[in-house]
Amino acid sequence: MPDARTHDIITVATGVILAPLTYSYASGQMLLAHTDAMTTTLWLVGAHLVSGIMFSPDLDLDSAIDNRWGLFFWIWRPYMWLIPHRHFWSHSLIFAPLLRLAYFYVVVTSGLFIWVWLLGWLGVFVDNFPVLFYYTLRDLLAANPRVTLAVLFGFCTGSAAHTIADWLVTGGRRVVRRVGVRVVRDYSRHDRSIHRH
Repeated sequence: MPDARTHDIITVATGVILAPLTYSYASGQMLLAHTDAMTTTLWLVGAHLVSGIMFSPDLDLDSAIDNRWGLFFWIWRPYMWLIPHRHFWSHSLIFAPLLRLAYFYVVVTSGLFIWVWLLGWLGVFVDNFPVLFYYTLRDLLAANPRVTLAVLFGFCTGSAAHTIADWLVTGGRRVVRRVGVRVVRDYSRHDRSIHRH
């Protein structure tokens, strides 16, 4: 499989390709004004990059990807323990990135509940902050359906760029083996971080 750096290059390259395509579609097919088409493009490409670089399908193993989260690497440990590597749950085109997004939302919301509970235990009361967070996020998404769809689509394409690259390498190795070429490079530890900081 491609290593983390190669996956990053693929993510950025596909993001560069997506930008004019998205703008062209938004301004042509969706008949959006220049500013709205540009906004939609920026949200989609931004989500694509964040998904491919920070929410990579390889968060299902101890890799260079979870190291990017720095102090917050622990957020992905339960995900890593529960999700088998290169399985439908982590490497499907649509379900897997949305699962990671939902998982991250649950972790953040749970963290807010714990934070409010600890503050309450210390005598500082933050009235319904997690509930307000939920309603504010819900209202924001409902008020901006075009941006919401662009972000979700970009989040899926960022993950898909990674997954398709993995499929091509795996499938490519099978094809060349069938024609008699032996692939000697070992990709079994493709994303393990060698240089931990």
